[in-house]
Amino acid sequence: MKVFRSFDAAKKANLNGCAMTIGNFDGVHMGHQQVLAELNGHALALGDAKSVVITFEPHPRAFLFPEEAPRRLSHLHERLEALQGAGVDAVLLLHFNQALASMSAEDFMLHLHDSLGFRHIHVGYDFAFGKDRKGQADMMRKLGDAHGFTVSEAAAFVLHGAIVSSSRVRSAIEAADFELVNDLLGRCYSISGRVGHGEKRGRKIGFPTANVQVKDLTHPPVGIYAVWSEYDGKMVKSAAYLGYRPTFHGRTLLLEAHLLDTQEDLYGKRLKVHFVKRIREDRAFVSADGLAAQIQEDCLAAHKILDSHSPQQKNG
Repeated sequence: MKVFRSFDAAKKANLNGCAMTIGNFDGVHMGHQQVLAELNGHALALGDAKSVVITFEPHPRAFLFPEEAPRRLSHLHERLEALQGAGVDAVLLLHFNQALASMSAEDFMLHLHDSLGFRHIHVGYDFAFGKDRKGQADMMRKLGDAHGFTVSEAAAFVLHGAIVSSSRVRSAIEAADFELVNDLLGRCYSISGRVGHGEKRGRKIGFPTANVQVKDLTHPPVGIYAVWSEYDGKMVKSAAYLGYRPTFHGRTLLLEAHLLDTQEDLYGKRLKVHFVKRIREDRAFVSADGLAAQIQEDCLAAHKILDSHSPQQKNG
């Protein structure tokens, strides 16, 4: 999958005749995956044309309404990985700024058509974009009649009696309902990132941890979790802490994974933490020794949970 970061770069790539879709695709959940699978089908029907996704960074709502925007479901690198996994040929990743925010839906579509020369647009059932969200399927069909492209819409994807949406996924994560989250995503729920240096408090009490950035992400409630840690092609049983470290008067939300049965230096490596089950709530301890004793119990609990849960299982 190729990633282009400007209209000019996409135009130079000569994607003429492609099928394309537009959206934020935050989380790339099952509803998104339906749209992408159908997009690939439309591209194939055009004579093995390219399938192209137009998406934005930052999320338009985060730019336009920073105080109201919901937390993201995925980092950018996770979104791109999921789009690649869905079989998309190319992504046009546009930096969302005031110029894009001010552009009318019609002007944006004409700009895209000039850059991509697309022959078909396939969008989600609730699709709307552009200034004042005036870019909807009927408007695009009128443009298509004049500029030689067609438009189709995906039906809503319904699972367990309700439409799959980013807000529904967000609610399930915040409730730590990993079985539902995994069904909505079509994969195991995880948070991933590059392992960074922390204050090494865990190491000092005998439980070294790998720290992953959670900033701006939707996340489960703070507490202790049984998780699988994935890195370098390995899946390792782990206990994870998500919280603010009240014992040490912390103020920054942290995700720290302690590997069970092994010790490796993961600094700088890409780590994916797959959540399986919540073990307990977060709480403060009167001493580091008390905390260490509780962590030992948490590790035993995580081990027991993971003994009966293979890393290939989708549901936790």
